Amino acid sequence: MNKEKSVQWIRRLKFRHLEMLVMLGRTGSFGRAADLCGLSQPALSKWVKDLESTLGVTLFERSTRRMALTDSGRLVMHHAERVLTDMARLHGQLEAQRSGGAGRLHIGVLAALGPVLMPGTLARVQQAGLDLEVQSLEGTMDHLLPLVGDRKLDLVIGRLGTTGYAGSLNRRLLYEDTLCVAAPSSHPLARRRRPVSWRDACAYPWIIPPAESPIRGMLENTLAQEHLPLPRVVLESASVLTNYHVARRLDCLFATSEKVIALFAGQGLLRRVPLSFAGVPTTIGMLWSETASPLLERFMTLLEQEAKASL
Repeated sequence: MNKEKSVQWIRRLKFRHLEMLVMLGRTGSFGRAADLCGLSQPALSKWVKDLESTLGVTLFERSTRRMALTDSGRLVMHHAERVLTDMARLHGQLEAQRSGGAGRLHIGVLAALGPVLMPGTLARVQQAGLDLEVQSLEGTMDHLLPLVGDRKLDLVIGRLGTTGYAGSLNRRLLYEDTLCVAAPSSHPLARRRRPVSWRDACAYPWIIPPAESPIRGMLENTLAQEHLPLPRVVLESASVLTNYHVARRLDCLFATSEKVIALFAGQGLLRRVPLSFAGVPTTIGMLWSETASPLLERFMTLLEQEAKASL
């Protein structure tokens, strides 16, 4: 498509068109998409053909039963979803301003970091007088990074050494952390005075991170270097609170942040087992896509202050 046709197409494009395209891509059916969009099927079909003609690409592979997005279709739909997400976010921020609020941020937090950083940061938000609503999503980095890359999250707080989407995102260092093995204070290895080996740890049941998470890979890599198989697994979980309660009930071990152990150790609930992981990224920081809004910059500044105070 030449530049002149491209400009003409963009000028004619409406958000309604983006919604129609996304709906069609998600349903894979002209009939269902037409019903959901309140259009006749012939009208929707004609619009898609006109769009394909203008763009000079095929967006959908059609069959008698279903349609599937082509590579070009997936690319166009990806950008359409991002535009719709941005406009929905803008609408929410404008509504917040009309009602006297500062706005809303969607923050993704590595599960082990939520208890460490969020309470103090939100207290700083309140002390600063910001009328800000924070929607927090805890998860693993492999789940959170695509969401911030697609701008469905404003910010992710996690390990900066994680690969994948992280390479294309803006980043800012918060602090250096250590991944550790945690045990309930009643566990035999928590009370042991002799040196502890990975073979000793593998003799007990474990709670391990989800299969696709980077921390799971680091655990498996460490055990491989020690020529050990995975220990007996009683649970796959990234939830700090769930891990603590299960470990306490079943005398399990699990991997978590040194700062998380410090939170629980202060109450006599968890202890650190003196073992080291191989090749673990220890840099904790913030990741975001494109230019940060003034509101996000303010939140990140307060988050930095809290991280510094926790060292």
